[in-house]
Amino acid sequence: MTAENAALTAVLEDTDGEIDPADLLAAIVAGGVVVAIDDTDSVVFIHGQDGKPWLPAFVDAATCARDVPHARPHVCDAARLVDIAGRTGVRTMTVASATQCATVPLALVAKASTARD
Repeated sequence: MTAENAALTAVLEDTDGEIDPADLLAAIVAGGVVVAIDDTDSVVFIHGQDGKPWLPAFVDAATCARDVPHARPHVCDAARLVDIAGRTGVRTMTVASATQCATVPLALVAKASTARD
């Protein structure tokens, strides 16, 4: 897994404003995402629109560094995303590219990764 998920970038960027959820999940499961890690090696969370913690994720290290400059990028596969959700109770991930963003329930990532195995 590299620090860039080109397939995920294409799913987010190459749309008419409509992101196909199946394509989005497939790209996340196949290529992972980049998450932000702080100085204590802990995952960085944000407050979502619902007031609860969300996991910010990115298509590449550059977008992560742009959006969370106080942290460092860390490549994260689907299994690790499921682990983060299980350990922290976070339910929602937001995935950002250079110009687009999508919200993804982590339960769907878990289901899609299980179906792929």
